[in-house]
Amino acid sequence: MTQTATVTALPAASDGQVELTITRQTACGHSCDGCGRCTGKAADLVIWAGSDIPVELGARVEVCSNDRVLGMAAVVYVLPVVLFLAGYLLPAYLTEPWRYACGGLGFALGLAGAVICDRVVKKRAAITYQIVRKL
Repeated sequence: MTQTATVTALPAASDGQVELTITRQTACGHSCDGCGRCTGKAADLVIWAGSDIPVELGARVEVCSNDRVLGMAAVVYVLPVVLFLAGYLLPAYLTEPWRYACGGLGFALGLAGAVICDRVVKKRAAITYQIVRKL
């Protein structure tokens, strides 16, 4: 998965990590002139990326993340839905309100799992970024 970013800080040490700012894109593409419904601009994302190529401050670069991003997205988006369906469909012997309650509990457990996964990923720095090319 590649994105375009701007170099905002150069490495002070020899580790080669460069600070980048990525402007987040929304589903609508921020064509606010066309629809007029946009309530504001999405917040910028600041990341650190490895750089094997020389870059200067303010340069536009293409940055690539490792393959773990898609796995983490699956946990965040799919796990709550799967646990909701399991909580609703498996206890078929219960009445409808209790099945909804079990589904809601499954959904809440899925969200809790996503939060725990997010904290583990941040702690272990499991998602890494690398500058692929200078634009």
